[in-house]
Amino acid sequence: MFGRRAKARGFLRWLCYGLLLLLFYTVMVGGFFRYWQPVLILPLAVAVAMREGELASGIFGAMCGFALDMAGTNLFGMSAVWLLPGCAAVSLLVTHLVRVNVVNHLWMSTVLCFILAFMEYIFKYFIWQVPGSAYILTGYIIPSYASAAVFSPVVYALAGLVNARFGQARENLSAEPGGAPEENTDSEKQNKSRK
Repeated sequence: MFGRRAKARGFLRWLCYGLLLLLFYTVMVGGFFRYWQPVLILPLAVAVAMREGELASGIFGAMCGFALDMAGTNLFGMSAVWLLPGCAAVSLLVTHLVRVNVVNHLWMSTVLCFILAFMEYIFKYFIWQVPGSAYILTGYIIPSYASAAVFSPVVYALAGLVNARFGQARENLSAEPGGAPEENTDSEKQNKSRK
């Protein structure tokens, strides 16, 4: 019973993450802003990576990278190459060093935005000496990625709503379903036998 319910909640959680990805992809290709579009897919990838395991975070990061490449003019897979290890690293940082909160999400999103913006400019414009690359940098790349960092608290809140409704706390991922970890149950049994 518990396993079926947990699988259903996991399916619904990933479905909602996928719908958010589709929504942010639509914002990027919809042309709602005139010359540049906010890259909201990046803070979503970071928000999911902060709440999921390393493997799932890396796979979702790669999916976000492919969506980012399809929405823009990048070579297909270029962003996925950076987001797969980036999201896995975010998940590992949250597991071992930092807490899940909006401040940590903001700086990790900003760092990831900076890395991807730098890679896009270097590999698409600077190396090939594209005419007007300075204008592309200031008129398109910087506003797109900076707006993603600015809107990252909103994206963090949306991913948090999904996780609060269909997920479990990150600290409880290693616990046994429906109870405490193994070592606590053994000590409780010993205490009961003494009484």
